[in-house]
Amino acid sequence: MSPLPELNKQSPIAVVAAGRLGSSLAIAMANAGYNVAAVSSRQPDHRDWLGERIENALAVEKAQTAANLANIVFITAPDAMVEGVCSTIEWRSHQAVIHCAGVLPVSALDHALRRDAKIAGFHPFQTFPSPESSDRLKDVSFATEAQNPALFDWLETLATDLGGSPFRIEASQREAYHASAVMACGLLAGLTGLAAEMWEPLGIDRTDALKRIIPLLRATVDALDDKGLPAAMTGPFVRGDVETIASHLAATSKNSPETGRAYAALAEASLHIAKEQGGLSNEAFDRLKTLLSDEN
Repeated sequence: MSPLPELNKQSPIAVVAAGRLGSSLAIAMANAGYNVAAVSSRQPDHRDWLGERIENALAVEKAQTAANLANIVFITAPDAMVEGVCSTIEWRSHQAVIHCAGVLPVSALDHALRRDAKIAGFHPFQTFPSPESSDRLKDVSFATEAQNPALFDWLETLATDLGGSPFRIEASQREAYHASAVMACGLLAGLTGLAAEMWEPLGIDRTDALKRIIPLLRATVDALDDKGLPAAMTGPFVRGDVETIASHLAATSKNSPETGRAYAALAEASLHIAKEQGGLSNEAFDRLKTLLSDEN
C-alpha cells in the first residue's frame, strides 16, 4: 500500500458531482483557505456559476477531469449514485477519495481502494436547500470514517476549520445515524405538512397554515437549543391530559387514518421523554400507553 503524501490546506482538492451539498462544501472549503482546484458538474450553467464563486478552481463537465487535478477528491453525488460515480474514475495511488453520503459505508468506494487510493466518509449533519448553503456548515457535526490515520486527522481538521465538529462513525452505525437525520429533517418537514393540513376544516389551506405554524416551530427549536430535553417538550403529554389526547386521536384520524396512526405512533414513541419532566404520573402514563397503542 502506497502512503498518502502530506495532507494540508495546499493539497489540491476536487469536488465531483457538485450539486447543492458539493457546491456548498466546495465554496466553504475555498473560503476557509483550502486549495479547491476543480469541481465537476454536468450542467453548463452551474459550471459557470461555480467558476465565478471559487477563485482558481477549474469547473469541468467530467468527473475524471476533476479527479485528475487533485490529490483529495470528494464525491458528493446522491447516495444511490456514489458507487457508480466512483467506478467510472481511473484512480491513482496516493489519492484520497471521500464520499459525503450519510448512510453509505466507505466500502462504497472499494473501486478506488483496489487501485491503492485511500478512502473515507465525511458527512455533514445538515440539509442544503441550495448550492449557496455554505454558511450552513458552521456549528455542524461531521460523521467521519477513515481507516488511514493521516486522512482521518486531515478530515477532523477540515471539519474544525469549517466551523463544525467531527466525530468518528463506524459502518455498522450508519443506518441509525442516517435515520436520525431523516427524522430530524425530512420527516419533520412531512410532519409539519400534516399539521398544516389539519387547518383545512378552518378554511385555511396548507400554504397559509404553514406560515402560521412556522413561528411555533421556531420557538420550539429555540427551546430545544436553550433548554434541551425534556424541558423543551410541552403540551398535554407532559401534563397527562388523557381526554385532550383522545380528542386529538379522533381529529387526526378524521383527517385521514394515516395521520391518526402517525400521531399515535409518534406520541407513543416519545412518551418516555414527556415522563422525564416529572408531571406525568405512572397512572396517566399507563393510560396513555394503552390509548396510543390501541391506535397503532
